[in-house]
Amino acid sequence: MRVNRIRLSILMPFGLLFLAAMACGGFQVRVTPVPKTPQMIVATSTTAPPTNTPSPVKAPTLAATLAPSPTPTQTVTSDLAPGSTARVTANGGVNVREQRSASAKMLGNLKPNTVVTIRSGPAQADNFTWWEIDDGAGLVGWVAGGTKEDPWLTLDTSTGPAAGGGKLANRPIRLGDRVQVTMPSGKALTVREAAGTSATRVALALPSTLFSVRGGPVSQDGLTWWQLEGETIKGWAAEGQEGERWLTPVDQ
Repeated sequence: MRVNRIRLSILMPFGLLFLAAMACGGFQVRVTPVPKTPQMIVATSTTAPPTNTPSPVKAPTLAATLAPSPTPTQTVTSDLAPGSTARVTANGGVNVREQRSASAKMLGNLKPNTVVTIRSGPAQADNFTWWEIDDGAGLVGWVAGGTKEDPWLTLDTSTGPAAGGGKLANRPIRLGDRVQVTMPSGKALTVREAAGTSATRVALALPSTLFSVRGGPVSQDGLTWWQLEGETIKGWAAEGQEGERWLTPVDQ
């Protein structure tokens, strides 16, 4: 019994507390109010979206187109004319063609130092001056005259009548020959004290000057030299170089 009383004395305070809580509305679930988040009202604009304004395009500047300059014709001033005698002075010779054109049929080739007769011309074609030639051996056709800096055909002064009588001979010089200066027009032959381009110059002999051959030949500085004696000039002179004949024998 004593034990029951002790239990009752212990439980009684808890019972009183429970009744008091119920009287006060205890043990009711209270909902804590959640504050409402204010809604943001976004104002919409009725303004139309901006239009991209294109940047002004600069009109292209048209450069003036220049007409191409015509290719100048290789006009070579020379003493050539129909009936005259010409010599081939091109290092590799010249081609003879059927017509006055670089694309015309080739008839043959004239080697350097070949002497020909001019039949007709000049004629301009393909930027060259053309001459119709006859080599005296059956070859007749057209040849380009070359350029001003590099003429392929020049007037031959080593043939025809000699200045003092006789005829210019197209043959090698021999000791004892009578020779004539046949330098190109406007040039003079240098006569020196000895054979060689470094020897002292004695005089300048103009075209058509006549000499007698007293000595030689001597090969010096790539040239063939002869000892000459004229009316007023004595010394050594070269007979010429490839494509040019400075001294030509005279036959009676």
